[in-house]
Amino acid sequence: MNGKNKKTPYAIFLVVICLLLAGCSGASGSAVESSVPVESANAATDTTIAPTNAATDTTIAPTNAAEKKDTKNSVGIGNAAPTGGSMNMEDMKKKGESMGMNMEDMMKMGESMGMSREDMMNMGGSAGSMPSGHYGPSTETAPKLQNLMMQNLGPWDSSSATFGDLIFDARYSKTVFDDFGMLHNPGAPNQYDNPTFEFKAPADAVVIAPISGVVTRITWQPTTSYKQDDWDLIIAPSQGSKWGVNLDHVVSIDCDRSGANPVTCDLPLTINGKVIKEGTIIEAGQALGYVGNWPDTTNSGINGRTELTLFEYIREGAMPGQNMGVINHCPTMHLDGSVELIYKAKIQDLMDSYETWSGDSSNYPQEQMVSPGCRYKAIKETSNGVTEPITG
Repeated sequence: MNGKNKKTPYAIFLVVICLLLAGCSGASGSAVESSVPVESANAATDTTIAPTNAATDTTIAPTNAAEKKDTKNSVGIGNAAPTGGSMNMEDMKKKGESMGMNMEDMMKMGESMGMSREDMMNMGGSAGSMPSGHYGPSTETAPKLQNLMMQNLGPWDSSSATFGDLIFDARYSKTVFDDFGMLHNPGAPNQYDNPTFEFKAPADAVVIAPISGVVTRITWQPTTSYKQDDWDLIIAPSQGSKWGVNLDHVVSIDCDRSGANPVTCDLPLTINGKVIKEGTIIEAGQALGYVGNWPDTTNSGINGRTELTLFEYIREGAMPGQNMGVINHCPTMHLDGSVELIYKAKIQDLMDSYETWSGDSSNYPQEQMVSPGCRYKAIKETSNGVTEPITG
């Protein structure tokens, strides 16, 4: 199909979506009812995957802040800055659900007009996201997190020294939760302010999607100078969004995670048997896999780790298709209102429980935190891995 012929179904699709979601006309959504059958949000994912050695990544040791840069500052999320006001996937999902539709329904509508899913995702990337009828400076806001990626986060059980899937063990001398802003490698040339929520847990702990959106990057990370052999992925509210949620260190739900040191498993990440790839639509709460690998040298059972990062690209002053770094944001300051109190309390309980169990109240400077688990509201990270806390 040539470019000219593609523009007609694009225009029709956009008009129909705008009308259905009352994004253009302002009409009441109650007047519209979808007859498109509901299907799993991932039913259309392509089952063709790259060879296990094809997904190359030059990520360096975790003691270097540039590890995050390799993940987020490459061309993962759509590279062109959004061109105007937009309706992101979370907005569309909520409006669609109020009328009995979901993102899959909208995709199927586009397919009925002769468009492929790739066409639709590319269309979203070129426009920033579905237009809302307003053009000018971007008014895009941060996505609201529906959870903090760990499927079982709490409660504290003093009899087993567990906090949901997390376990406390005296043989493991470090914290199992590294808060946002915790100084890593203090005093070393490569010290940096941790821009993530980092969890250490048993290898069979399950990771779930914190937001609904589209996968804009998924990369296999082989072990190099430190243990990896796991996946890194970014979920964005929409193609072209300057915002993203990075889930670093995830292993396929189809892998065997038994044993003190689980065997290396490079199976692709899947949801309901469908392979996750760039363009896959994800819904918040869906299981994405297990936590990634972490060497258990003390037989503590803490042999997995994963990281959650909410970030936005710094595009001002950059060449088209490039960025000047990222700004990482405190996760508990961007929770959806329906779960905000719940997850803030969970992180608070996690820190309190660990300090009570360890007998060391200095692990987390809670009195200085701007929000549970966060020493700063944001951390700027340049393209060469230098971090700078934002306190104002």
